[in-house]
Amino acid sequence: MNELQRAEYLSALGIPSYMPRFVLPLAPEPRQAELPVERDSGLGTRDSGREVSAAGPGSKPEVSTSPVTRLADAGILDVATTESRVPSPESRNPVEPHKPAVSAAIQPKPVPVAPFVLSGWWLGGELLAVDSREPGAALPVESLLNNIARALNWHELPREQDRMRWPLAENRFGPAASADQARDTCTSWLEAASARRPVKSIWLMGRQAQDFCAPVAMTEAVHDWNGIRVIAMPSLSELLQQPERKRELWQLLRRTYPEQTRAR
Repeated sequence: MNELQRAEYLSALGIPSYMPRFVLPLAPEPRQAELPVERDSGLGTRDSGREVSAAGPGSKPEVSTSPVTRLADAGILDVATTESRVPSPESRNPVEPHKPAVSAAIQPKPVPVAPFVLSGWWLGGELLAVDSREPGAALPVESLLNNIARALNWHELPREQDRMRWPLAENRFGPAASADQARDTCTSWLEAASARRPVKSIWLMGRQAQDFCAPVAMTEAVHDWNGIRVIAMPSLSELLQQPERKRELWQLLRRTYPEQTRAR
């Protein structure tokens, strides 16, 4: 049996052949394997796994059977099962078009976000104020909000309050929550809150409220979002710690709400 027949027998039995491309350590010296003799002049035909080569006049055609046919004739192998199991040379070695190597983009390292608290107040159907709170800071922020609402004549409107902490669940053993996660969570919370209680204005007070809750890019102090005025302003804690910024806030309120502040 030559090397080609041996490889065909193993392939018919579903056993893959392996041939190293270099001499392995402690392996014997390689030798040339016996190969079949070329006897087909190009006139041979193949019929059901048997190859018939052309011969001279008066001579019987020489019939050589393939390994699959020989195993099937001996009752060792089922031809139909083998043909469905053994892949074709094209499927074993598919010719794929050349694809240029694409270097994987370097993903930026997630930026962790320090924990913060957002407080939300609804003043009737007029206002949703989202304030950035400092955890642990004992400041009279609600008293200041009441004074601002009184200056706009909104102090008698029905009021509701909500609060959201970030991160939602602290995990000391896991990775720190990133800015993208905080932005996705806070914007979803704001959209759901404004849909549940529609208002005419949304105040984003403080850095965390503006960075993570803004539904639009806050390039200016006042933006329109689906018919709602979104206004960026300092947080109540900043106004209490920096009283000089109250004048700037009052000028912004007078420009935005001229009717409510006309008599003030």
